Amino acid sequence: MTTAADNIRERRPENAMHIHDISMQAATSARLYDHFAGGCEAYAIDRDLAARATAVAPWLSWSAHTAREYAHTAVSRILDDTDIRQFLDLGCGLPAADGRPLVELVSKTTQPGPGRSPQYRYVAVDHDPMVIAHVKCWAAETSGDAAVLLDITNANALLDTLQVFDGRPVAVLLHQVLEWIPDDKAVASLLAKIREWLPAGSALSIVHATADAQPEQTAQLVATLAAAGLGFRPRSREEIADLFDGFTHLAPGLSETYSWHSRRATLPKGYSSGYAGIAIKPADGPAGCSVDVV
Repeated sequence: MTTAADNIRERRPENAMHIHDISMQAATSARLYDHFAGGCEAYAIDRDLAARATAVAPWLSWSAHTAREYAHTAVSRILDDTDIRQFLDLGCGLPAADGRPLVELVSKTTQPGPGRSPQYRYVAVDHDPMVIAHVKCWAAETSGDAAVLLDITNANALLDTLQVFDGRPVAVLLHQVLEWIPDDKAVASLLAKIREWLPAGSALSIVHATADAQPEQTAQLVATLAAAGLGFRPRSREEIADLFDGFTHLAPGLSETYSWHSRRATLPKGYSSGYAGIAIKPADGPAGCSVDVV
């Protein structure tokens, strides 16, 4: 019998690239971020852009490490403080170079007994075929995981993907992805649909770049990335706060990303150049799990 999860694992957009079609002539946000975070998947074109970007924004490597540390902190916090065992990682990016993909953290923390089905579900979504190929190497090891090649701004396809979840609370992870979507209306629409769909008790975790700390240098960074064909849209704290509309924040609230770091005292303030937060959908909010696609 074919399940919704099986369909999700196998589905790919009609216009999706095959892994061998990936161009080595253009930098990608996934490989660029992986390079800043100490990974080894970047091509020469990515490393060249990284050097030019770092020349105008020297905090980028530290910021990437801080954001990646936050991702594990957020998942651990959700697992420890809530009963959520379903995760939707949108714009998941390449697995960390230290061998700690989020799927591994979730699966080990919710390890079932012998002969029992997984107690969790982890679905990773990304529009980059290279990313999905890497994630599938991990996801294939358990029946609780799925990797989906998809543009998250495609509302119809995304909501179809959500059928894999069973109506219990879900943690949606949007880590270092929304800044790569320059269209403010597209981001607002995406978040509105996610917030409406989520069942009460679900969590929304966002880490997002900002220009608040370094406006002039960040403007130069945006221009450098644009010249390489990459749209990049840092947002203010107020704009990021709006993405959590109607949800209740866990402590310390929407804060600079470094403030979630266990070694935050050693991190120069502002070097994270982003904000991060985890918020829960209250029980008195909309019921969720039903969204009209327009």
